[in-house]
Amino acid sequence: MSNIVVISDSHNRLPKTEKFLSILDEADYIFFLGDGGRDIDFLTGAYRSKLHYVYGNCDFRSGRREELVEIDGVKFFLTHGHDYGVKSGLLNLDLAAKEKGADCALFGHTHRPVIEKSGLLTLINPGSIGYDDNYCYMSVYQGRFAAKLVTLTNV
Repeated sequence: MSNIVVISDSHNRLPKTEKFLSILDEADYIFFLGDGGRDIDFLTGAYRSKLHYVYGNCDFRSGRREELVEIDGVKFFLTHGHDYGVKSGLLNLDLAAKEKGADCALFGHTHRPVIEKSGLLTLINPGSIGYDDNYCYMSVYQGRFAAKLVTLTNV
């Protein structure tokens, strides 16, 4: 079984408390969904081998805006979400993720945590780790996954 911590929208306010860093230490993978360029730099230095990330609209960097990651038979589509207009609805993201053959679309941008099913696709926004201490914890095993939205202050 693999465990994933999904974070987004730190806006360079990533919690660096012992509690949160231990959660990252114990994860098999970390997915960062953009808007926190300096935090991406920190995470790359500390967790390079298990980090997958994309840039958001507030990162002002060129480079990866989406990534498809497969773990134990589950395909995750990572994006910040602004390119798909997620503040106006999830249809464009839904269609793009399905076109890519994803099982789960992970996005940020809205700062609102959500887990929503669309047929066989699951759309997940972990919320904002920088403003509200929200993230998503996932477990993947033999082609299946489970996700839970978490607030760091409740851990």
